[in-house]
Amino acid sequence: MDKTARQITKIAREVSKFTTRSLKAEGIGAAELDFIHVVRKNPGITQAGVRSVLGIDKGACARRAANLEQKGYLIRTPDPEDKRARRLSATAKAEALKQSKAAIEAE
Repeated sequence: MDKTARQITKIAREVSKFTTRSLKAEGIGAAELDFIHVVRKNPGITQAGVRSVLGIDKGACARRAANLEQKGYLIRTPDPEDKRARRLSATAKAEALKQSKAAIEAE
């Protein structure tokens, strides 16, 4: 790896650490941010859909969705076609988090 590529990698790693620390102040971890990102990109996705994208188990997905709903980042609604399933949607707070993360990275 040449010197420039190594420096770029180091900068990217530091930006990631800074972003993670800044988001923790808002009570959001990296795994939760990934979860929110999947829901924002796929409005109305089911928890099963999120599980398949992120590769997490059923219990972890349900706990994370409930936690993010409690924090005000997601809304869970019953699926009209399957009453056992839940559809996930991002809230305005989740959209603001996207803007916040972009601002942190720009810094």
